[in-house]
Amino acid sequence: MNNDAKSTKLGIGYKLFRTYVRLYHNYIYYRKTYTVNAGNVPAEGALLLVSDHQNSLNDALGLVLAIKNRKKQKIYSIARADAFDYPVFGSIFRRVGLLPAFRMEHQGVDSLSHNNYTFGEAGETLLNDGTVIIYPESGHQDKRWLGRFSYGYLVLLFQTAEKSNFEKELFILPSCNHYSHYLGRKEDILIKFGKPLSIAPYYELYKTKPRTACRRVNELVRQEIKSLMLHITDVDNYAAIDYLRNTYGKKYAKQHGYNPAELPEKLLADRQFTSRLDDLKAAGNPAVQPVYKDAGILAEAIARLRINDENFDKRPPFWKTALAGLGFLLLAPVFIFAWLSNALVIIPAKLINRRIKDHMLHGTIDLILGVLVTFPLTCILAFILTWIFTKSLIFAAGYLVCLPFLSIIVPYYEKAWKRWARAIRFNRLRRKGKLDELATLRQQLHGKLDELQVMNYEL
Repeated sequence: MNNDAKSTKLGIGYKLFRTYVRLYHNYIYYRKTYTVNAGNVPAEGALLLVSDHQNSLNDALGLVLAIKNRKKQKIYSIARADAFDYPVFGSIFRRVGLLPAFRMEHQGVDSLSHNNYTFGEAGETLLNDGTVIIYPESGHQDKRWLGRFSYGYLVLLFQTAEKSNFEKELFILPSCNHYSHYLGRKEDILIKFGKPLSIAPYYELYKTKPRTACRRVNELVRQEIKSLMLHITDVDNYAAIDYLRNTYGKKYAKQHGYNPAELPEKLLADRQFTSRLDDLKAAGNPAVQPVYKDAGILAEAIARLRINDENFDKRPPFWKTALAGLGFLLLAPVFIFAWLSNALVIIPAKLINRRIKDHMLHGTIDLILGVLVTFPLTCILAFILTWIFTKSLIFAAGYLVCLPFLSIIVPYYEKAWKRWARAIRFNRLRRKGKLDELATLRQQLHGKLDELQVMNYEL
């Protein structure tokens, strides 16, 4: 058994590394990080965190950093085994607490036996009152729903309890990961914890009917996670519903007292809004499907024309777009300097992601490569080269201090530029009359939603 798994105590090196990762994750990579119900995390005892899986390794890292009342313990997370394929990364991942999970659809049936070692390490960690994170969906998706759960996490728990002769009380803590957008820097991430669930009351049932015990606990865990996350059940109309929650749904949020700019409040509003649509469809209301059809047409057209839906309500006046253009021009040297300063962070991630078909891994490559390799390397090279060329230690140190701020400038400038470009394009198309039909369709769509009394609903 790996000694690192047996001991959950943290060394000074791990603590320093965790602090660095937290700073990079919370302030350089993401715009805002939210933790909801942090008080539900037990300070002591064996704990298995069970979460939905929305965004590859970003999920695990977000969860680990959101837990602050178990600082004296190393938190272990079970991740896809192919993340360990690269020797350098694999070694680092194991040191920081990642454990490989082998899956038949990824590594083949012969690899499944390797999970015995991973589950052994995880079980030993739990027996020592440690913390383990696991994702029963066994994979991630780019849709906001909860997939089917494998019972592997419950087999791990009950077998661990059996090793203690069912004297050890083990807890499951349901949680969810939620994002403003899955990909790209300077987005928002939300970690939301549910209520801890002890599996001790199911020990006796497990001794005689193990599958029944697993099934009952699994139902409770899934229900709790569903209550935390945005679970869009109408898969056939997913694209239309996703468009509606990000357009008309913002109007719904404001009318019900939520701030759609704050991710925790937007999540609550989205859950109410999508539940209302589900209820209307389940009731057999014939007006729902035409709404989804119109929403799908609008979503496709807006994406194809590369404009923003919000510009239909807030049409950017010429003077504002012209003034913004002047601002971009004046700030262009700052952006170019910031981009060049972070080229070693930006370029490798883009080159690697071009070769990866699963776009849900792109955020992980960007984040993990940046935090482990390219950003530290950028800092080292920037300091040394600046010192060599300027012969000034103070100047080199000053540039080093500025690097994190320069890395933040790049995504903010790019996002603002894209919004400006879309506003310019919107005004140009509107003047040519090419948005008239879309504007009419959008107005009719909002009218249909008003007639359905979507606004007069609360979860």
